Amino acid sequence: MIKMLVIDDESGICDIIARTFACMGFNVSAATSMEKARALFYKEKPRLIFLDLLLGNADGLVLLDEFKQVDPGVIVIVVTARGEDEVKFVALRRGADEYMAKPFSRNYLRDVVTAKIKDLLDKSGAVSRPKILLVDDEQDLRAGFRQYIAQRFDAEILDAGDTPEAMAKVRENRPDVVFLDIKMPGTSGLDAITLIKEGSPASRIVVVSAWQSAEVVNRAMALGAEDYLGKPVSLSALGEKLKGILLSSGKLILNKD
Repeated sequence: MIKMLVIDDESGICDIIARTFACMGFNVSAATSMEKARALFYKEKPRLIFLDLLLGNADGLVLLDEFKQVDPGVIVIVVTARGEDEVKFVALRRGADEYMAKPFSRNYLRDVVTAKIKDLLDKSGAVSRPKILLVDDEQDLRAGFRQYIAQRFDAEILDAGDTPEAMAKVRENRPDVVFLDIKMPGTSGLDAITLIKEGSPASRIVVVSAWQSAEVVNRAMALGAEDYLGKPVSLSALGEKLKGILLSSGKLILNKD
């Protein structure tokens, strides 16, 4: 999971950015002072940093210089109210990967991060084709999910109609993402969450089910599910959830066709 650090002396801005990316699966830390920012940088070793240039009486450019010297590959996106061209030129010259003026939209934040992380992974040669497992006893539904995902993402897509078949594919393939129905014949999908986590701890599980009581949802999340989508599920919602998970895992490869 890709780590992100948000540095801004306005706690509200930190919260907005942190919530935007935490719900996509990023591991997000936040700092409102230079001292805390430094401590989190060295402790967490983030791959992407949002950095304000005005940190009380401190200058964010000092942190930019330090971070880039320690880790030249870290992505630093300057987010600031200082919109002057001269300030932007200085920040970019000193190593900022992107310069964004406040106010900003969440959609623009997501687009910028998607592009920057893809650039980072392309340069490092770390991009690997993700594996996605669809587990549902409805064959037509699995086929619909498969077709939708295949049109939009470059991924290896597997499917299973019950828990035993799913577990065999989990053990053999260690999927990055599992979309799991929890109301299936035989072994409950809730029990399957535990089994999947035991067999492949890194697999990220999204429940897709018509069974939507608060008790069931809470239990699924407690067992290790990352999210819970109710049926009938919007394919666009499923696609956005998958995009966020793959992006935060460093495995987002969009289909160019």
